[in-house]
Amino acid sequence: MDEQLNLAPFGYLVIDRNNRIIEMNQAMQEMVGTVRAPVHVHDLLTVASRVYFQTYFMPSITLHGKVNEMFLTLKSADGPVPVLMNAAERNGLFECAMIGMTVRDEYEKELLLAKREAERINRETADAFNKLKALLAEVECKQGELEELNESLYQLAALDPLTGLKNRRSLETLLEELTMKAEDGVELSLLAVDIDFFKQVNDTYGHQMGDAVLQELAWKLEAEIGDRGIVARLGGEEFVIVLPQIGKTAALQLAEGVRFGLEKAEWLNVSITVSIGVAAFMPGDDAGTLFERADKALYEAKSAGRNRVAVG
Repeated sequence: MDEQLNLAPFGYLVIDRNNRIIEMNQAMQEMVGTVRAPVHVHDLLTVASRVYFQTYFMPSITLHGKVNEMFLTLKSADGPVPVLMNAAERNGLFECAMIGMTVRDEYEKELLLAKREAERINRETADAFNKLKALLAEVECKQGELEELNESLYQLAALDPLTGLKNRRSLETLLEELTMKAEDGVELSLLAVDIDFFKQVNDTYGHQMGDAVLQELAWKLEAEIGDRGIVARLGGEEFVIVLPQIGKTAALQLAEGVRFGLEKAEWLNVSITVSIGVAAFMPGDDAGTLFERADKALYEAKSAGRNRVAVG
């Protein structure tokens, strides 16, 4: 390893197809608090990150030749070290660059709290991954099967690991499809939902309780909406409810019912209220403008005192 790469201000290591460590630069050694490279990349990772790495790394880099922005947590003598990893294949080996991140504890907690979801993913991906390894020698004549496996992995990545709801990526895809139908006259509405004073929950009870509240809210939202719409988690304490074939008036009534129902509900953990922004599709809208109006209405609801509904 040349001196410039060895002293680069980011962690760098090279691993083989069996995840054995071939090289590690000085910054990486300092990151994990060792002067000697471990034998296996799993020796660097916390339990939750090891599960995540085993599930997604090899299928992704095999299909695409690279891995972009994989969040991992390293073990060190000073405690967990959150990092953002990018990797690429070169000459049969995998070169990995890791940049330290300031806050990734919440991500690892989500993985731990989603143990049941991870077990389901492991079962569903085991067959696909085994097929993938067997097909590597026949990539040219098996392209159709590889594309099918790639789609399967994409679907597994479409859920929020903490709540089991659709995540931001699948929400964006869904909205693009529904706004195209709305252009042909099919009604469509959107609810932007945000927990009131959620920071106080985390500050008072800790992030683990905050995660439990997010999970409970997800269950309650799905119960309130039923088969009338799709609930997704945008990130943090923000949720989105997509209401196909529902217009503005009905969406407003539904939003008020959700808000009131959550206010009066019995909570297992910490009682919360929500503010909701409502937007209905208008001619000329796309997924972005529809969401912007719902988000703007949400801001107005919060500015007006929270625990209320506003229309954009």
